[in-house]
Amino acid sequence: MYRGKLRKITIILLALYTVLTFYFLYIGFNRGAFLQDSSMRYSLMPEGIPLHFPMGRDFRIWFFELGNFVAFIPFGIVFPLLFRCNFIRFITLFILSITILEILQMLTRLGSFDIDDIIINTLGATVGFWAQRFVNRDRDKFKGICRIILTASVLSIGVIALVGGINNYLEKGGGEVVALNELTITEGSALWDATLLSFTAVQEKVEPQINMYSRKNTRTNEFTYHLNGKYKKVAGYVAIPDDVINTASNGKSDILFIADGTEIYSLGLSAKSGENQLTSFQVPINGANELTIKLMNDDSNPTTNAVMWDITLTELNTGQKIMNSIKKGLRSLF
Repeated sequence: MYRGKLRKITIILLALYTVLTFYFLYIGFNRGAFLQDSSMRYSLMPEGIPLHFPMGRDFRIWFFELGNFVAFIPFGIVFPLLFRCNFIRFITLFILSITILEILQMLTRLGSFDIDDIIINTLGATVGFWAQRFVNRDRDKFKGICRIILTASVLSIGVIALVGGINNYLEKGGGEVVALNELTITEGSALWDATLLSFTAVQEKVEPQINMYSRKNTRTNEFTYHLNGKYKKVAGYVAIPDDVINTASNGKSDILFIADGTEIYSLGLSAKSGENQLTSFQVPINGANELTIKLMNDDSNPTTNAVMWDITLTELNTGQKIMNSIKKGLRSLF
C-alpha cells in the first residue's frame, strides 16, 4: 500500500479523477437532452458486452464503448494501492457502487440504467486490479507505475480480443442448418415442390437447391411451425417468376414473418413489369417458440405469384442457448 506523501498525492489525484468521472456520467455527452424525456430508461436484459476492436464499426460508438471500459481501469489500480482489500471485497464494493450510480442516472433522467454498462465497467475495474497485483516490486516508484500501466494495457488488449471473440460467437455463430420443409406444420398447410424445377426471375435463372414453396399454393396462405426455441434465424430467397409477369399480372404479393405473435419481417413484391426483384433475406428469430409465415396476393390469380426457395432455419449454438436461458430467467424475475 502507498504511504506518506505518495499516498496523499494519490488520494488527491483519485478524488479529481472521480469528479471528472461524475462529470461525464451526469453532465457530459449532452446529458441535459435526456431531461426532455420524462420516462425512466432502463435495460435489465444483458445483450452482450459492448466491447470490440474498431474494424467495421462506427468510430464514435466504438470510442464510447471503449471509454466505458478504460475509464474504470484506474479505480482498479489505485484503490488496492490505497486500501488493503482482496479481489472479492474490491469487486463487490465496485459493483455495488456502479449499480447505485446507474440507478441515479435513471432516477435523475440524466441517463439510463443499463446492465451492459455495469458489466463493461466491472471488466475495466477488474483489469486494473490484476494489473497492479501482477507487479510485485517497486509499485511506489516511477518504474513500477510504468510496469502497472504496461500490464494494464496488455490485459486490456487481451480482454478486448476475448470479449470480441465471444460477441462474434454469440452474434454471428450458429448451429446446424435445417430446411424449413423438414419441420412439421402445426397450423395451416403449405405445398413444397419436390422436383425443384428451375425458373427465371428478373431475367436470371434460378435453380433451387434445398426446397421451393410450390406455385400451386393458394394466393393467400398462412402456416405455422412450432420451433421450441431452438433457432436463431430464418433465411432464404423470394421473387415473382418472369412467366407470371408475362401473363400481364399486375398484382402485389406480401410476405409476413411472425414470431410468437409479433411481426418481425415483411416484404412486398409487385408483379408489374420493371418492379419485380429477386430478394434474399435473413430474419433473426432468436429462440422464438412459434414461426408463422403469411403470403398474400391481391390479384385474381387463384395461386400464388411470389415464390420462396432455399428456406432454412439455423439452430442456436450453445452460447446463444445459454444467453437465452439467462434472459428467460431474468424476465421471470422482473
